[in-house]
Amino acid sequence: MKHQQARCQFICFKQLPCNHNNNNNNNFIFCSSACIQRYGSLHSRRTDFLTCVHNLPNQCSPDPCHKEGTVRCEDLKGDFYCECKPGWQGKTCEKDIDECSVQHGGCNQICLNKIGSYRCSCYSGYVLRDSKTCEDIDECTASADICGEARCKNLISSYKCLCDAGYKYDELRKTCQDIDECEEQLCEQTCVNLPGSYTCHCDGRGGVKLSQDMNTCENIIPCVPFAVAKSIKSLYLGRMFSGTPVIRLRFKRKQPTRLVAEFDFRTFDPEGILFFAGGHQDSTWVVLALRKGRLELQLKYNGIGRVTSSGPLINHGMWQTISVEELERSLVIKVNRDAVMKIAVSGDLFTLDKGLYQLNLTVGGIPFKTKDLILPINPRLDGCMRAWNWLNGEDTTIQETIKMNDKMQCFSVAGRGSFYPGRGFAAFNLSYMQPSSGNETKTNWKIEVNAVIQPATDTGVLFALVTEEASVPLSLSLIDYHSTKKLKQQFIILALENTVVSRLAINLCDEREHSVDILLKKDQLSLSVDGKAGESELSTSELEDSLSILENSLQSMVKTYMGGLPDVPVTSTPVTAFYHGCMTVKLSNKALDLDEALYKHSDITSHSCPPVEAGFLHPVPENSYSVRYWIQQGTRNQSGPWWERQEKD
Repeated sequence: MKHQQARCQFICFKQLPCNHNNNNNNNFIFCSSACIQRYGSLHSRRTDFLTCVHNLPNQCSPDPCHKEGTVRCEDLKGDFYCECKPGWQGKTCEKDIDECSVQHGGCNQICLNKIGSYRCSCYSGYVLRDSKTCEDIDECTASADICGEARCKNLISSYKCLCDAGYKYDELRKTCQDIDECEEQLCEQTCVNLPGSYTCHCDGRGGVKLSQDMNTCENIIPCVPFAVAKSIKSLYLGRMFSGTPVIRLRFKRKQPTRLVAEFDFRTFDPEGILFFAGGHQDSTWVVLALRKGRLELQLKYNGIGRVTSSGPLINHGMWQTISVEELERSLVIKVNRDAVMKIAVSGDLFTLDKGLYQLNLTVGGIPFKTKDLILPINPRLDGCMRAWNWLNGEDTTIQETIKMNDKMQCFSVAGRGSFYPGRGFAAFNLSYMQPSSGNETKTNWKIEVNAVIQPATDTGVLFALVTEEASVPLSLSLIDYHSTKKLKQQFIILALENTVVSRLAINLCDEREHSVDILLKKDQLSLSVDGKAGESELSTSELEDSLSILENSLQSMVKTYMGGLPDVPVTSTPVTAFYHGCMTVKLSNKALDLDEALYKHSDITSHSCPPVEAGFLHPVPENSYSVRYWIQQGTRNQSGPWWERQEKD
């Protein structure tokens, strides 16, 4: 106002016609307050001040407005008007407007106030589309290589690089790196890391398998109960796989005595030794054996040997009474009281030594090597004896000892087949190489197996080949899970080394018999169960490669294992557990006799198998290859003489 008043005074001093009052004694003329009060107001401006107002200087010079916030200055003749730029306010446009304080400036995310202005901004992962609205950026589309070899997934305001399960993303290399789950100790026993996955393994030889969570181990428990009760009044002849006797007896008499022996006998085995009686190897002796299901008597006297075989087939599994009686100059063998053999002899079985007549008697084997028999025989006999009576003896020691040792006892009820108790295996030295037709220098190979099984458990090895390096080039097994799908389900699988090449889902706990067939040749692999083909899990090229590896193994030394595996790495094959249940096997359509094995666990019975508990059996399927029937153990009991055991279990 002082500035304006000074101007007014100056102008009025110069313009005398203003007709102002002279209030200055020194004739100084100045404008009254009326000029100032009426300045700039056109509607109230006095006409007598027109001259004074018209001659006012430009109020915008010098510019009173804030330069940064002003568009222009308007001279209002004694006043001025500052036209503010957007974002400025005040008389001289000196005040910044905070647009963000009102409705966030219209921004839907971030509002940034500026001197004289503002702008909208977006959070990371968004882009400003119309100066106010933020939209999500699809980084996966904007930059195709943003995740490298991983998959890109767009997220709100961001993105994520994803890898397949079992892999983790390496941001530096932009690659998917395998996760070593084994470092996390997820498995209870053995862990094997795989590309993108892992597998846990439980040592089946220890009686365990993978549990439902596929990480921990659980006991293998029978799902089908077999009637494995034994009779304490029976004697099992097949306990010693070595062929050595299960019982050794020595009789000493002061008077000349003849051999009299009688016992009940039951077997499905076609061959083996029942008993030996006589002196030492080079003296007089007899061996009662079974060959091709019929009784055979081998007699040796003064270096002269004789072999006689006669009578009915007796390996039908039913009880029959067998007796051997030494008469004055002959031996008479009877089956169920009927004489089937009468052999002339020229000497006594009892030999005089130091004033006593002595006789050695062994049951289930002979006291010397079988090659020294008149006609060699496989001494192993899966047979059962009861109600024995040697030389009319009354000694009960043998019966009491059998009562205390169930390994010396027979199954109360038994049928045909081989019984695997879930421990141990049988091993064979077999060759699967065959000369090519018309070319003896070139060989082909074929593995053809038929196994009729009635499992007691859902896990176990049926058939396997093992190399000297403890690898398992081929195995046929029962398993209760799908390792790839991490799914609990019962399967029969065929594996080459540790890779399943064919599988078939099947209920293994249905108490029924199932016929399992495998066929492998140079360019062929098949698995079928009860006539239903298994599913292949390899491509043609992968199968050819695997069969080539198997062929190389067959050209070196391999052993065939039934019912289990030796001490091999738990990761060398999908299943390492021992088979539990009944099984009969044919190789290339020829029955496999466990008595012919290189080794067999003593608890495996070669030719007899107990039934399912309670005597219940489902009807045998039409395509079954075997017929099972059951013979109930009787109650007849007679005591025997003093005896001594050679081996302990």
